[in-house]
Amino acid sequence: MSSGLEDFSLFELFRMEAEEQVRVLQNGLIELESGGATAATLEALMRAAHSLKGAARIVGLDAIVNLTHVVEDRFVAAQQGRMLDASEIDRMLTATDWLARLQTVAESETEAWFKANTPAIEAFTATFAEPPAPPASSPSAPPQAEPPATREPEPPAANPTPHELGHELSQERSQEPEVDIFAQHAPGETRGSQRHVRIAAERFDEIMSMTSETLVASRTLASYADDFERRRHAVASALQTLDDPEAAPASRTSALREIDRQASGLAVNIAEFDQIARAHERTAENLYRRVLAGRLRPFSDGIRAASRLVRDTSRELGKQVRLEVLGENTRVDRDILERLEAPISHLITNALDHGIETPAERVARGKPPEARLRVHARHENGRLVISVQDDGRGVDPTELRDRTVSRGLVTRETADGLSDAELQEFLFLPGFSTRETVSAVSGRGVGLNVVQSMVQEAGGSVVVHSDPATGTTFRLTLPVTRSVIRVIRIQVEGELYAVPLVRIDRVAQLEPIANPADPAAPPTVEFNGAHIPGVALGPLLGLSSRPLPPGAIPLLLCGSVAFAVDRLVDEVELPVRRLDPRLGKIPGVSAASLDEAGLPLLILDVEDLIQTALGRPSTADSDAEGASAAPHILVVDDSHTVREMERRLLVRAGYQVTTAQNGQEAWNLLRLKDYDLLISDIDMPQMNGIELVTKVRENPRLASLPVIILSYKGREEDRRRGLDAGADFYLTKGDFQNENFRQAVVDLIGAADAAE
Repeated sequence: MSSGLEDFSLFELFRMEAEEQVRVLQNGLIELESGGATAATLEALMRAAHSLKGAARIVGLDAIVNLTHVVEDRFVAAQQGRMLDASEIDRMLTATDWLARLQTVAESETEAWFKANTPAIEAFTATFAEPPAPPASSPSAPPQAEPPATREPEPPAANPTPHELGHELSQERSQEPEVDIFAQHAPGETRGSQRHVRIAAERFDEIMSMTSETLVASRTLASYADDFERRRHAVASALQTLDDPEAAPASRTSALREIDRQASGLAVNIAEFDQIARAHERTAENLYRRVLAGRLRPFSDGIRAASRLVRDTSRELGKQVRLEVLGENTRVDRDILERLEAPISHLITNALDHGIETPAERVARGKPPEARLRVHARHENGRLVISVQDDGRGVDPTELRDRTVSRGLVTRETADGLSDAELQEFLFLPGFSTRETVSAVSGRGVGLNVVQSMVQEAGGSVVVHSDPATGTTFRLTLPVTRSVIRVIRIQVEGELYAVPLVRIDRVAQLEPIANPADPAAPPTVEFNGAHIPGVALGPLLGLSSRPLPPGAIPLLLCGSVAFAVDRLVDEVELPVRRLDPRLGKIPGVSAASLDEAGLPLLILDVEDLIQTALGRPSTADSDAEGASAAPHILVVDDSHTVREMERRLLVRAGYQVTTAQNGQEAWNLLRLKDYDLLISDIDMPQMNGIELVTKVRENPRLASLPVIILSYKGREEDRRRGLDAGADFYLTKGDFQNENFRQAVVDLIGAADAAE
């Protein structure tokens, strides 16, 4: 059988070879540096360099041939007893950066790339010919060892991550031969820009075999249509004879016999058809499962750069850190895996810079000088759970509480009333950092917000638990695959919906209890020691305005909200169909599917519903909307904490408030309903605040709508950009603490009580 590789150019084959061998080189070098390498490790390193040299020679990449040759020579020398010192390992890793960078170059651009980079590569290669400096430390020296005084030329981007390299090749970690399957590309799209997937040849053969079986079964089933049609004609002819009053008795008897004969034959045909159809269904199901399994990759594919990241960053910060990765073979959907690398890299960097102490600090605290950083992936109840845990200093709740107050996010009174769990939610706010100064590693306050946004976009959630005594753990919960998800189907106001199982903490039949001290507050249920509000799902979906019924009702407990539904139907697996992007963000809906009857079934966006439930006006406010003339304000912010803070402040001032979590959702709401004021953040997914304000000003109906931009960005250029887009006021979120925010609202739409 063909290997499936004959359609690739030599350069494409080289890139496939380089991707695998660069990973072997980087992981082996880091293992060598840590002192855990063996003779087998050196052998693998030498063979990887040798393989790359041979592949580069075939393709005619002379500069890479020379580079890999000197690398191979050093590994051979190490096998003979002259071990690599710390500076040489640094140099080797820089060599792998050149090789990794080359993988991003399109074949048509290789000549220009080498023309621009060959002098630097040759200069770097020449450094291997220089006599090595006396080793300052052994390969097992602590990570904070001083770098060599003379630095070699470096490639354009050291230690590029798979995301930066544009890697879209996912690899099967198997000893089997592999083939690449190219996705159909759009007209005018070049082959080099196609997305392609590599699967094991054995699995590809199985898929081809089952596809052939499906084709044969389909043709067999189609042949029965001719048999059924012939029998239909025969029965119709016999019935015509029976309906003919002039037909002879013999003809009528013959017609009855023909009907009996056709009925018997039809029974046989139906039995055969049913048997073949069932076999066809089983084959199709197996085929589907095989293809789905081909989408699943080992978790290790998503953290290829983790070891190098820990090694380089800990050395830069003068810390000793041991990385442990558990569950490397846990299977994850390709799409999920592609989204994981950036969040995990952010969490690792956050742990190295914020959480883990220097060796001296750890010894003073009674800890070993070397810290432990653990990344663990596993499946729990049909969900993918990834935890990033360090044994560092944790997050001091007192410092965090002071930080939220000093940043003007809450008042001291409010901050003192927050639990540690509520307080730690501020870590995910855009622009929030516990660092006073910005370093090359962190301090800009974007990392954790990026983590939360990316995880939520992948259909998951992230929580943090921190203890100054034991360290910090970030727990990411995601679906195993985005192609097929497990859901609980529910019935709301007679309509069927699906809720992803990954976003449900518990299903229960409970009775929400009203708060006697605050009758206007929604009733709550107790879960994990906390009282969370019970909210009817029907009104959130725009199906009705009915309040919660009395007594015990079916509830979906999802984070900080318990959603009341009419009926829990069942738990099933559903294929996911993405919504057409031209529809924009549909509030409360993330995707669609088809049920057994082929009817469309909406998959709900739980995060969206949670934010809407916590941000919408109370039932009393909603009932009073028709009778009250209080101005109606639309608040837009992707942070639930900030959005809720704004909502409460405005509701206390007497205004009606509706919230949206991004610009696209706000734009949908603005087109459906009239508002008196728009208050928007700038940095949001799907549509940012500048884009939203621009669209508002370009719309004839909305052009005169007052707009306030409320952002963390306080630079003059940011302020000018917002005002130029059409905002009436540009305020920073520190203005929560003074009268500026409230006064801006009053200046634009008047006081709420003035409208009564």
